[in-house]
Amino acid sequence: MLLTTLATRRLLSRHHIVATTKTMASVSARRPFSADAVSTTNADSWDTAISQNATDETKRELASLAKTMADIRDVVQRDASRSTEVDFAKFKRQLTNSPEIVEMFQKAYSTLKLPKYESSEIQDVQKAFKVLEEEAKKQAAESAKRIEELEKELVLLKEERESLERVTMDEIFEREPEMREKFNEQIKKDEWF
Repeated sequence: MLLTTLATRRLLSRHHIVATTKTMASVSARRPFSADAVSTTNADSWDTAISQNATDETKRELASLAKTMADIRDVVQRDASRSTEVDFAKFKRQLTNSPEIVEMFQKAYSTLKLPKYESSEIQDVQKAFKVLEEEAKKQAAESAKRIEELEKELVLLKEERESLERVTMDEIFEREPEMREKFNEQIKKDEWF
């Protein structure tokens, strides 16, 4: 009796591990988009993204992200290729002293009816991703405009810096007439500092 109980526990724990693994594989099989989503990134796009960022920290972070994505892709592909069938013949060979337990589990497994999984999860994720992608494109366009403005401002600052040695006060007052008024007021009030 004790041996049968131990064999049952061992079979249940093995069956639980196998069932958990099979469930994960069947989820991957039911969600073929997951393997496709991960496989859409390639090494060239990571190399491009890494080369476009200047700081070493950014390059390290992107390289770490690329490695993580590659690991995820490998796990998804490995799980998607696993078989979802339970090998009851193998268990019968292993449990030679009590094959009726395996037959009992096989019968229960064959009569198991799982509910069909229906969800709009994929569409919801695609919509959310599309919104994020549009927002990212909008922000990228705004950033490009701001970069152009800053580059023009840098050119003006460089020109001003170079011309500082030869600029006269009259030229400065032409560009900023309120400064002329301010200085004239200070002179009238005899404020020199």
